[in-house]
Amino acid sequence: SDWIDAIDFTDTDSAKAAVAAEFDGWAPELTALITDGETALVPRKIFTLPNDHRWDPTPGVTLVGDAAHLMPPSGDGANLAMFDGAELARAIADHRDNIDEAVSVYEKAMFTRSEAVAIQSHETLDLCLGERSPFGMIDLITGVTPVSSGDRLSQ
Repeated sequence: SDWIDAIDFTDTDSAKAAVAAEFDGWAPELTALITDGETALVPRKIFTLPNDHRWDPTPGVTLVGDAAHLMPPSGDGANLAMFDGAELARAIADHRDNIDEAVSVYEKAMFTRSEAVAIQSHETLDLCLGERSPFGMIDLITGVTPVSSGDRLSQ
């Protein structure tokens, strides 16, 4: 179960305090976005598929866009969906006498392409909201690389 499931969002003040506590150590200007809002909080979970998600072929059926490769938001979803549509159309045009072959060609390329983007997307999510946040994002922006001993080394 996610930490967010333990929060009673019907009690606005308690919910704000609980969510803000998850961002302990963050700049007060950022946590104020949680604590000082005039409306109740609405929990919004991030649902994803595994990076290497695949499915067994189903004759005449495939998926495109988020239905095919649901991943954390990183600015690539619309581009992937548009590319999926174009790539599927090209595969159908190239294999118009064999729709199952067209779908197979499309899915093979789509799985490879979307897996690479999903890996990056999950890494970005971890930087923003993972165990080291916000320090992972700060390190990325400032060019600092953590060393295995826990010390930090400036690049």
